[in-house]
Amino acid sequence: VVSNIMGQTVALDWHLDTVDELLRNFSDINSSVESTGNFTSMERHTLFQVVARNNSLFIEMVGKMGIKDRSDTAWHLSQYEGLHEGMR
Repeated sequence: VVSNIMGQTVALDWHLDTVDELLRNFSDINSSVESTGNFTSMERHTLFQVVARNNSLFIEMVGKMGIKDRSDTAWHLSQYEGLHEGMR
């Protein structure tokens, strides 16, 4: 249980810079559209890239890293369920 959570923590930490960059890009695009009411062709291109990267990141976290999965140990041994939930 502990090693599973620690592995997920390391993987999430590895993605932190990507998430920060995506948030900055979304924020920049939002600010521009909010002030002008329009997308430039560059903003539209960047928006599609940012959305695609966001989707890829989400798929990797949920699908490959199992962020939303329950630990098999915690599933089968109820005494470890509290530890699993507490560490998440």
